[in-house]
Order: sequence, then structure tokens, then C-alpha cells
Amino acid sequence: MINHLDFQKRNSKSIEYYSQAGQDLFVTRMLKNKVGGFFIEVGGSHPFESNNTFLLEKEYKWKGISLEFDEDLVNLYNKNRQNQSILTDATTFNYLQYFNNNNFPNFIDYLSLDIEPASNTYKAMLKIPFDKYRFSVITYEHENYKEGSEFMNLSRDFLKSHGYQLVVSNVKAYGRDFEDWWVDPNHVNKEIWEDYLNNNIEFQDIFK
Repeated sequence: MINHLDFQKRNSKSIEYYSQAGQDLFVTRMLKNKVGGFFIEVGGSHPFESNNTFLLEKEYKWKGISLEFDEDLVNLYNKNRQNQSILTDATTFNYLQYFNNNNFPNFIDYLSLDIEPASNTYKAMLKIPFDKYRFSVITYEHENYKEGSEFMNLSRDFLKSHGYQLVVSNVKAYGRDFEDWWVDPNHVNKEIWEDYLNNNIEFQDIFK
């Protein structure tokens, strides 16, 4: 097994995180360090490095599933993580059937959407049964800095039409605006998320 300590990172306040840009910290802030939450990770990639859910699993005992197209990464994930990675194409996966067959809760705490390219992230999102399941926090990688605004704008229209609140738009990682962070305003207290409202901001500055 890989030693996850090799992949620890720290932000400016010396808070441990594993995600690329503090997505895991955003989730814990929005949900007040919730223990025993549930996640869906579309694009799991490496089990620790730049992973959005490992901190939640490790420190807060979250359960969930990861979807990944790369067989080597799936095998690595399943050897090193408590939760399962599924080898599949996230753009054709039958989310509704899988959620129903495995008795997923109707209110899911965190949805991470991050596959390549941006068009596939959008296709995968459209396959998810948003009419039957709600997500308290969503991080959506749109890759505006390298792929343009088409799928960023489409994703925003889609999520807004389903009642989600855009909290941090165009999160930047070292100058590259690549992601939007959302909440369900019916499940995340406004007094929490309104303090994080921002646009075109480096991720390190979000948590100051």
C-alpha cells in the first residue's frame, strides 16, 4: 500500500488537505465538519494525490463511490482506500440504476465532477438523476482556462435551473481558472456559504 503521508499538503493556515485546490476543505466548511457523510466522486484518479475525497474518508469517516476510466488508477484506489472505485465510463454509466440498487440516500453530501475533457464532465453530469437526488455541495471542473467557456456556461445554466447556488466561480489554481463550487441553499446554511462568495480567486485565498 502507498503511504498517504507522502501526499499530504498544507494551506497557508497549516490545515491538511489532499485535493488539488482545497475542494475537500470547502466541503468540510460548508457542512461544518460533518462526520459520516456520503460522496459521489466522478473522476477519482489517484487515491490520495489531488484527490477530493480522501480527507473526508480519512478524518470524517465518509462513505461513497468513485468512478474512474483508468484501470490502473482503479486498482490503485481499491488497494489503498476504504471506499470503492468503479471502472467505468462516467459519460455512459447508469447512475439511477446503480443508486437505486445500492440504496443511496436521496440527499447526498458531496458530488465531485472532474473528468477530461470538459465536454465529458458535462456529459457525465447530464446522466446523473438530478430530479431524484440532491447534493449539498458540488465541485465542478470546467477547465475554462484551456477549453473556453462553452461547457462552463452550460454547466452553470444546468445547475442554476436545478436550484443550486454558485458560491465560488472560476476557482484558480496558480492562475488557471478551472472550477466552480456550488451548494444546495436548502441544505447549507446561508450564513455559512455567503461568507465564501467570490469569483476568479486563487484557492489559497479562499480559506484565509
